Amino acid sequence: MSVATTSPTAVETSASATPSPTGTTVGIDADAVAKRIAGISRQGIGSSGVAVVTETGATVAGRGSGKALAPASTMKILTTLAALDTLGADHTFSTKVVREPGGRVVLVGGGDPLLTDKASTSVAQPASLEALARTTAAALKASGVKKVSLGYDDSLFTGPDFNPAWTKKWHTFLARVSPLTVGEGLYNPWQADQKPARTAADAFAQRLEARGITVTKVAPATASDAATELASVQSAPLSTIVARTLRLSDNHAAEVLARHVAIAAGEEPSFTGATSAVKAWLVAHDLWDDGMRLVDGSGLSSRSRVTPSVLARAVALSLDTESLASVAASLPVAGKSGTLKDRFNDASERIGRGNVHAKTGTLPGIGALAGYLTTQDGTRLVFAVMANDGVGQTTTQNFLDRTAAALVRCGCAA
Repeated sequence: MSVATTSPTAVETSASATPSPTGTTVGIDADAVAKRIAGISRQGIGSSGVAVVTETGATVAGRGSGKALAPASTMKILTTLAALDTLGADHTFSTKVVREPGGRVVLVGGGDPLLTDKASTSVAQPASLEALARTTAAALKASGVKKVSLGYDDSLFTGPDFNPAWTKKWHTFLARVSPLTVGEGLYNPWQADQKPARTAADAFAQRLEARGITVTKVAPATASDAATELASVQSAPLSTIVARTLRLSDNHAAEVLARHVAIAAGEEPSFTGATSAVKAWLVAHDLWDDGMRLVDGSGLSSRSRVTPSVLARAVALSLDTESLASVAASLPVAGKSGTLKDRFNDASERIGRGNVHAKTGTLPGIGALAGYLTTQDGTRLVFAVMANDGVGQTTTQNFLDRTAAALVRCGCAA
């Protein structure tokens, strides 16, 4: 492994950088951490930044920690924190069926990003159209109804369902952001459903037919205030949805959660309203730096900008706040789970396997890694490392993983 020419004295430490208002670096050798960061080659990396903080958010060391860079999917850390704090870890989303005074039945999307057609055994996906149809059919038969016209209401969200800032060629395989989807809005991993609400309604109609209810028509509708509820199914608790979103880096779920933050904040549930609401939450929690910009909730846009300092302090906030703990607890583990299962796989990185807990971020020419680890001498460090304009994905990921592995090797106790 080549060694960067950057000297340790050029690396930010807790003595020169502005520390977070909370926490202390007592017991941590900041110079030792700085030397570890300085020793990682940046060859092939265009722009980069590294931030290391304590579990309580106090600055330890960094290199370009205040540089605003494209976060890719590490953006999901910020979105899920805002959702947990705004809605609560036990919050659930309801998909319901209502009956209008004229007899029409309407399937109403409530923004459950993990709603399924067939009942699932996954704890993250307890709500299904199969279960909803069963209770709906029973309620209709109990009132003597065996034939209905079915409407579907996906009006909970507004604005475009595909972000104009996303790469246009992704249009065929990125799920549309909708409050009424099944199968996460995908036909398969390579093909997105262009009309997810209609697909969900058609699937629900088939489920009703299987239960002895004839469906004469399926069409868009908006449930009225005069409608009465026939049946509903509840999503998993938000903490469980967050865990899955982070582990699998679920873009659609992240965008849906960002819209729920917007609704709770009184903003328009669109890309614009969602990013505005998440930004307001970040600002209120001292997690906003100059140069930052949010374009979406998932990190799919390369136009968003976040600093390594904010990402690291966001992870620290989760570690230090019980109500937000599910974010840190759900981060993939190097060599073990989620998007880190196949990472930290060469000799210089393997020490991080089973130790580094972090969210990945990957876009063409862009990489990021943010999480926490334990050093050789038992010191817990929280970190974020970002790289933009890299020469290739392998080079970029090696830079990220080797930085984290170097911190694991650190004898950082003061």
